[in-house]
Amino acid sequence: MALPNLEALLEQKKLPGLDGFRMVAVMAVVLAHSGVGTLFFSARHGVAGFFVLSGFLITWLLLKEHAKTGTVSFRKFYMRRSLRIFPAYYAFLLVSISWDLFRGNDDIKEAIVPGLFYFMNYHNALEGHSSSSIAHVWSLAIEEQFYLIWPMLFVFLMRRGREYAVAFLIIASLVVLAWRSYSYTYLEYGPSYAYNAFDTRFDNLALGCLLAFLAQKPRWLSVFNSISSRFWMPFIPLGLLFLSKEYGSGDYAYGPAFTVDALLLSILLLQLIRLSSGAVWGWLNHPVSVYLGVISYPIYLWHVWGLQAGDKLNFLPEWLQLLAGVILSGVLASASYHFLEKRFLRLKHRYEVVGAKPGRSPKAGNPSGMESLAARERSS
Repeated sequence: MALPNLEALLEQKKLPGLDGFRMVAVMAVVLAHSGVGTLFFSARHGVAGFFVLSGFLITWLLLKEHAKTGTVSFRKFYMRRSLRIFPAYYAFLLVSISWDLFRGNDDIKEAIVPGLFYFMNYHNALEGHSSSSIAHVWSLAIEEQFYLIWPMLFVFLMRRGREYAVAFLIIASLVVLAWRSYSYTYLEYGPSYAYNAFDTRFDNLALGCLLAFLAQKPRWLSVFNSISSRFWMPFIPLGLLFLSKEYGSGDYAYGPAFTVDALLLSILLLQLIRLSSGAVWGWLNHPVSVYLGVISYPIYLWHVWGLQAGDKLNFLPEWLQLLAGVILSGVLASASYHFLEKRFLRLKHRYEVVGAKPGRSPKAGNPSGMESLAARERSS
């Protein structure tokens, strides 16, 4: 059976493979934090994968809105993001901070303000990862900082043209790569800064943004179709991700590696969108994969508590403790999603962009697949 072209897939109501990609990314993080390593997809790759995916989806949605209206409604954008992110996040913080204070973990005291105001990444960057139960929200702080600045920067760049925006994203990625390498190798800021700071990780998000722009260009779609035409092709970026993780000095690992990884993950993402329609990679669209992808955000939030609870079951073999911890993480995430998050997600339709600007028609060349991501925003 012939694979559909990316052009056809981008016209579907729902892009295939993305929830499966989320599921793989979050499970890589969960398994790494449980002490179980993964061969190709490490925790580092899982977090970078979320950054790339966020950059891609957010930019795609902004491009869709800009094509409809000629601008972007900041109020509607931030309301949609707030409804998606804040309820689960602050419920998790409330429980985690309260429990850490109750059990006498003093590390939580210094993390409360950075956690509440989405600066946990810089707390970790400057102080090192604490033993508190909210240390892992550093990656969510990076994403929130991205959400704050990117829509405004997007509008500014689009006023000067899409080629200007593409050039900016390429240059920004290279500048971040150079700055991260310089700050780690010569300024000796250390691995915590290189790993956690927004100014050293923006290239991961920028390459996802760049992917959204390139996916509109026919010549690039032709290239993307060519590199996703055989089931074995994703093993090339996966193998290169493995080599990037296993080999090279610290100067590479905390310098160019983050940019190289994001570039490989961008390629892998587009390959899986297409190849998940085939037999070999079809498991990415299995209902279990899709569901775990949908609840990947609360899984990431609550997996620390789930794994810790599993570790308390000392009467079980280690593998059963791990399994119990993973299952408990899923249960906590499901409870968060169904009993809390969905109540707020139902309100997002009030802030969707509808209709075109009066007297303005969408720009030519805008792929109708952009319409499909309106539905995707509910789970992104």
